[in-house]
Amino acid sequence: MTTALSIRRTAFLWLAGLMATIGICAAAASYLLVQSEAADFLDNQLRQIALYVGNERSTPAVGPDSTAQHDPEDDFVVQVWDASGTPLRQSHPAVEIARQSGTGFADIATDRDRWRVYTLAAPDRTVQISQDMSVRQELATSAALQAALPIIVLIPLSLLTLGWIIDRIMARLNRLAGAVAARDTTTDDPVPIGDVPTEVVPFVSAINLLLARLHGLLERQRRFISDAAHELRTPLAALQIQIDNLRHDDRDGRFSERLGELEAGIRRATGLVGKLLRLARYDAREAAPAPQPIDLVRLALDTVARLTPFAESRGIDLGITRQDKAVAQGALADFEIILDNLVENAVRYTPPGGVVDVAVSVVGREAYIEVSDTGPGIAEDDMPHIFERFFRARPQDGEGSGLGLAIAKAAAERQGAQLTLAMREDQTGLRARLLVAR
Repeated sequence: MTTALSIRRTAFLWLAGLMATIGICAAAASYLLVQSEAADFLDNQLRQIALYVGNERSTPAVGPDSTAQHDPEDDFVVQVWDASGTPLRQSHPAVEIARQSGTGFADIATDRDRWRVYTLAAPDRTVQISQDMSVRQELATSAALQAALPIIVLIPLSLLTLGWIIDRIMARLNRLAGAVAARDTTTDDPVPIGDVPTEVVPFVSAINLLLARLHGLLERQRRFISDAAHELRTPLAALQIQIDNLRHDDRDGRFSERLGELEAGIRRATGLVGKLLRLARYDAREAAPAPQPIDLVRLALDTVARLTPFAESRGIDLGITRQDKAVAQGALADFEIILDNLVENAVRYTPPGGVVDVAVSVVGREAYIEVSDTGPGIAEDDMPHIFERFFRARPQDGEGSGLGLAIAKAAAERQGAQLTLAMREDQTGLRARLLVAR
């Protein structure tokens, strides 16, 4: 499996490689050119000295500069012969460089060194100027390195500048990604393209087209659920009336059992229709009622009181284990829906003889309501899907519709609360926590 590089890393690697290659080639070319120029310059020095050197013997003048420190190896070797070949001048008697027969440059090797020699052969004299090749190489290399050094230094600086430029470019794409990620499914406005690079505008336009199609699909889905739920309420109510009439006419009770089963099925269908309508309202992002103070302990007590008959019918011990005083701001109806669904879900999936505990706790500026059960819990693979609609965790032999937790999650999001589910650590079972800000 291959991993695709990011646009930023790909652009940086390619441009950095290109700039490094250009810099290295430029530095190498500069080095070679400067070295060649330095050699030509030194050769010209040899020629100029040969042209203007005199025949007279001389001794070094004593003056202010006579004590200046210098490397004797850097000195030129000056040799002058007359027409008969008799030496007239020899600047370094210890250096023996053979006299050349013709005018021109030559590379001569002695026992100790290699020399670059220029010979000027005239009818009345021969002048020969020599320079140590190692000195020439040292001077040329130093000049070449000084010329290449700025390029070598500029390469890492240019790479840093390149990274900064790419970061600036990618920041616009990151802002675009953040704007798309922060959009709500109910938002109709397209993604703005004012700050989008020209090359990315077609991609953003395609995203806007896709979002428009998705919004239309979701709107049709919400409308279908709402319309279908509304249409189902009337025939279910009519069926309930017919059952009541049949039960009234069934004086000897011959059909009471079947009528009871039919009535239970209608109650389940009516409950499902009610949940679908509630989900449709949450999906439509209807404005929540005006917030009001909610006593969380009173809310928990009322919920337990409402669901105690249901818990007793299933042999479940339902109660409250902690009652910290806590008041939250929000819509009471939404909090009732959340807690009813959590407690009902816990009672429904806890086996007979189990326990369902409700606790109201306060930690700092936050309060939370916990619903803990002793049921089988939820498999780790099912946990990421637990708030999906119509999803029922294994085992699926219960009576639930798969909408209770989805409704509770939607109601919690509308109230700005945080709803989480996790396996209990002290024993088997599930713990649901509703966290609210006081």
